[in-house]
Amino acid sequence: MKLLPSLVLGVWTLLSHSAAESAMQEAKHFVVDIIAINGEEFVVKDENGKEANIHVGTETEKFGNLQVGDRVDAWVYPNGQARTLMILRSASVIKQDQAQQNQQEAQQKQQRAEAPQEVHPGEAAIK
Repeated sequence: MKLLPSLVLGVWTLLSHSAAESAMQEAKHFVVDIIAINGEEFVVKDENGKEANIHVGTETEKFGNLQVGDRVDAWVYPNGQARTLMILRSASVIKQDQAQQNQQEAQQKQQRAEAPQEVHPGEAAIK
């Protein structure tokens, strides 16, 4: 009879966990880019180029103002419901970085075009 209290406690513990708590343990982590947002439905693409739809509802924990182009840490349940989304790199920062890189490349190209060309003594006679 000493086992009865332990058994009752064990069953009570198992039954006291909600479905949400169980689902939280099943959420998987992904690093994805947001490529489309339609209300609460987000289309994301992982680092391998695989696209997926996830549901981002009021119960989703969101860190930052999510927008298309953001790279995010995503914890997603197997049913596609997002548990947590956290911006790793904002789309606006990515755009600024790309613009700055393009500007630097254009400046380097212009500098190369304006730089005097070296003429070797043998080449001047050939031309």
